[in-house]
Amino acid sequence: MNPVGVFAILLGLVALATVLGLVWKARTGRVRRSRDGRSDAVDLPGLERGSRATLLQFSTEVCAPCVPTRRVLRQIAETTEGVNHVDFDLTHRPDIAAQFNVLQTPTTLILDRTGVIRARIGGAPRPADVRAALESILAA
Repeated sequence: MNPVGVFAILLGLVALATVLGLVWKARTGRVRRSRDGRSDAVDLPGLERGSRATLLQFSTEVCAPCVPTRRVLRQIAETTEGVNHVDFDLTHRPDIAAQFNVLQTPTTLILDRTGVIRARIGGAPRPADVRAALESILAA
């Protein structure tokens, strides 16, 4: 193969990797409203729902961004009346990861007062985004 062809292939791979990385970065940590049609309440062992809303975080033992995410969500729950933060470890529970389609940790589900999923965040959330989503759920 000639050097120009090799260079073109390498340049194409770098461009593809850059585009994929930018798409991944744009989607990670963003709040997505729940569209999965689930209207049943989330029921997990040890889940203590808040009286107004619940921040349900799925983590694993080896998740580096889970620790700061835990701090952020706990602080939001402590400063918002009726909101509880629950951190659920999926390390030894792949059945629950499959049930909620958790493909990365941390994944955060925002539940309303009845336990229905209203929003989902894949990756480390931005505090302002969590507060905005929570406020819209609490206002409803």
